[in-house]
Amino acid sequence: MGWLESFVLGLVQGVTEILPVSSDGHLAVLQYLWSIPEHIRVNLTAALHLGTAVALIVFFAPKLLNVIRGLFAIEPAQRSQNQKLVFMVLVSSLPAVIAGLLFGEFVENIFTSSKAIGCFFCLNGLLLLATRFAPNRDKSINWGEALLIGTIQATALLPAISRSGTTIGLALLLGIRRYEAFEFSFLLAIPITVGAAVFELLHFDFTVIALGPVMLGIITAGVAGFFMILLLRRLVLGRWFFLFGIYCWFVGLAVLLFLR
Repeated sequence: MGWLESFVLGLVQGVTEILPVSSDGHLAVLQYLWSIPEHIRVNLTAALHLGTAVALIVFFAPKLLNVIRGLFAIEPAQRSQNQKLVFMVLVSSLPAVIAGLLFGEFVENIFTSSKAIGCFFCLNGLLLLATRFAPNRDKSINWGEALLIGTIQATALLPAISRSGTTIGLALLLGIRRYEAFEFSFLLAIPITVGAAVFELLHFDFTVIALGPVMLGIITAGVAGFFMILLLRRLVLGRWFFLFGIYCWFVGLAVLLFLR
C-alpha cells in the first residue's frame, strides 16, 4: 500500500463517510478495482475512521461544549433538556453496538460479494430518494423516534448502506425538522465512530501498512470529512438530500453490471 493509494482511500473515506453514500461500499469497490488484499483494506479502513471521528468532534465542538455545560446548569429545565439529549444519544447508539458485536464477522464476509454491494447501494438510494416526499412537519425528536433512528443506524454495518443516509433519511421521513435531523444524526455518529475507531485500532497490524501512508490517509480523511459536513448541512437544509439517491443508484447499477 503506497502513498497514492493511502491518499485516495483517505479522500474517499472522508467524503463518503459523511455524505450519505456509504464509505465502506466505496472502499470495497476500490478494493476490487485495485486488488487490495482484504486484511490490508480492513486495517486501513480502521485507521481512516479515526480521521472522520476527529472531523466530527472538531465540527460539533461548540455543540458538545454547550451540552456539557448544560448538564451542570443552574436552571433545572436547561439541565433536564441536556440530560435528555445525552441519554437519547447513548441509548440510541446501543442497537448499532449490539449489532456490531453479534454480526460483525458475518457482515465482513458480505464485502466479498459485488452483487450484494450493488444491491445495497440501490437500497440505500431508494431510502434517499424517498426523502424527496418527506413531510414538512417541523417536529422535534422524541424518545420513540430517537430509538427508531438508532435502530436503523445498525443497518449501516452492511456494505453500501450509509449511516448518515439511514439516520437523516428516516428522521426526515418522520417529519423531524431538518437541522435537528442533521445534528442528531451526527451526534449519534460520534460515540459510534470514535468507539469503532478505537476498537479497530487496538487490533491494527502495522506490519501490513507503513506508518507514513497511514497517517497521510487519516489526515486526508479528517480534512475532507470536515468540509463534507459543511456541504451536507447546506444540502439537507436546502432540501437537496434526495439527490444522493440518484448517485447511489448509478453506482449500484454500475457495480452490478461491471464488477464480478
